[in-house]
Amino acid sequence: MRIRHYWRKHLEEHEPARTRAVACDAAGTVALLSKETQKALGWFSRFIAFLTTPFKRIGISGWKETGCAGEGSGRPVRDAQHSTDGFYSIDVTLQALTVGAEAAPAGRYLRLEVEPGTRAHEVCAKAPIKQGMLVTFGGALVIDTDGPFLEIHPDEEFGVGVGGAASSNA
Repeated sequence: MRIRHYWRKHLEEHEPARTRAVACDAAGTVALLSKETQKALGWFSRFIAFLTTPFKRIGISGWKETGCAGEGSGRPVRDAQHSTDGFYSIDVTLQALTVGAEAAPAGRYLRLEVEPGTRAHEVCAKAPIKQGMLVTFGGALVIDTDGPFLEIHPDEEFGVGVGGAASSNA
């Protein structure tokens, strides 16, 4: 799994210790999964995202590394939301998620933050991600400290479908 997210790339270049110092605790990370879906982003949050995301990138109300990567599938609880920072936010009911050898328990939720400049973003831009569609994803698990709650920022590992198997819509 290649890490290409802009905020992580910035950290790797300017603060390498912050991205490399965290060892994955798969069981502890899985235990952090939400038991309830996150609230929809309000219009104001989506509108000011172009101002708040740069602060998140440098760690102010930002993303905290877990050191773990995960792969899974789920169904959006609402249509994907697009913000002025270019991100698509997709809250999913998990059908499956593995973090190392750990599997997520049933009835958990996760937010996908799809960053501009990634293949996952291209998929979202081509066809709207709607409530109930099947999505598959993979990427680094991070804690959004605004919640706090877990997120995956998918890049290459992202696909959508309507039935049993998601396709890799590139």
